[in-house]
Amino acid sequence: MEEIFRNFDHAWMPITGLLIFFICFVIYTYWTFKKENKKFYENSSYMPLHDGVKHER
Repeated sequence: MEEIFRNFDHAWMPITGLLIFFICFVIYTYWTFKKENKKFYENSSYMPLHDGVKHER
């Protein structure tokens, strides 16, 4: 196992993985805090309180 890591000269692989993770993190964070999604998250926050029956108001 040690010999595998000694000959590992692909330094671009961890950097590429880090960049992909960072880009996805930024996109998901932006999507979460977008103002257009506020109503969706407010409605979703009450989901555990509903019993599945539609109540008319």
